[in-house]
Amino acid sequence: MYAEHPPSAPLRAWVESFRARPTAPVTQRVLPDGCADVIFDLTNGRALAVGTMTTPLVITAADGPELFGVRFRPGRASAFFGMPLDELTDRTIEIPLDAGPFVDGNRISLVEQMLMRRLADADVDARIDAAIARIETSRGLVAIEELARELGITRQHLRRRFLERVGIAPKTFARVVRFQHVVACSARLPNLSWAGLAADFGYSDQSHLIADFRELAGTTPVPFLLSRESGAP
Repeated sequence: MYAEHPPSAPLRAWVESFRARPTAPVTQRVLPDGCADVIFDLTNGRALAVGTMTTPLVITAADGPELFGVRFRPGRASAFFGMPLDELTDRTIEIPLDAGPFVDGNRISLVEQMLMRRLADADVDARIDAAIARIETSRGLVAIEELARELGITRQHLRRRFLERVGIAPKTFARVVRFQHVVACSARLPNLSWAGLAADFGYSDQSHLIADFRELAGTTPVPFLLSRESGAP
């Protein structure tokens, strides 16, 4: 399992969390959440860029490497990578960063220093940040056409900038945000009504929710929740 650590104040606008996982057997289902990551494989001395995901990733390994990761906030990883983020969507690639310095010592402090150097002159897109915030506060239920009007840009321009900065289209990001809220609600409410949950989150019906769940989690809701309770992927 991962241990999560918050970033220091200067990096909170860029980084959601740091994540550390010791060397251990690995069986884990990773769900799409709108974020991109840098993962330092401390066992093998390499660094990986993990793009924004639109499908689940099931990791199974008999002896997983020791990992230390940086989870960027949605819309902020492209500045670190220096490339449009849609080039990394649903991909994991090795990048030219030396993981060696982070094997020993205060990893968080060393990683933060590296991040601040690389992000010192990075630009931000205030409208994309505002769009992300609006989608998140609406639980993914805001209409994209309405969102574009609020921002004073066309839907096409919003989509193009979202692909560059977030890695996925705004409609896909809203779908992922909604799904994450459904997962959180279903974990908190063991006796929930799936039909009621579907209505609360703007699905056309329960079947629509289940189909969305199957695509984004790789399984239907009940088996997913049972696997979470048992610790299975």
